Amino acid sequence: MSWLLNSIEPTVSPQYMMLDSAKDVWDAIAEQFSQGNNYAQAYELSKQVRELKQGELPLATYYSTLTHLWQQFDSYRTHKPSIATELLTYQKDIEKERVYAFLGGLNSEYDPIRVQVLGKEPFPTLLEAYNLVQHETRRNAAPRPFCSYYTY
Repeated sequence: MSWLLNSIEPTVSPQYMMLDSAKDVWDAIAEQFSQGNNYAQAYELSKQVRELKQGELPLATYYSTLTHLWQQFDSYRTHKPSIATELLTYQKDIEKERVYAFLGGLNSEYDPIRVQVLGKEPFPTLLEAYNLVQHETRRNAAPRPFCSYYTY
C-alpha cells in the first residue's frame, strides 16, 4: 500500500491515505480516473482506425499504429461474452473485421497480396495476415541473382 501511495502524485495522494487496503486505494483511483464511459474518446479512436491508411508509412509502422489504436479501443468495449463458444465466435468476428481493415488500408501496390490473404483457408488472424504481407513484400523485394551469358 505504501508503494502505491508513494507512486501517486503528492498533491493527489492525501485523499487515499486513510483507505484500509491497497485494493481500496486501487479501486478508488480506478473509479476516479477511469475512462470507461468516455464515449467521445472511444469515438475518436474508432474514427482514427477507420480513417488510417498506410500512405507513406512503412508496413510495420502502419500495422503497429493500427494494433495500438485497437488495443486502446478495446478498453471501451462493454460486451464481453461469458459463454466460451460465444466468446470464441465474438473474438473471431472482431479478428476478421481487423484483417479487413488492415488489408483495406494498405496501398494499392499490395493488391496481389491482399487477394492471396483473403483466399487463405482457414481465414488468417491479423498477425498471420500481417506476416503474409510482410513475407511477400520481402520476397518480391529480394534482389534477383544476376546471370549474364556472353556469346562471342
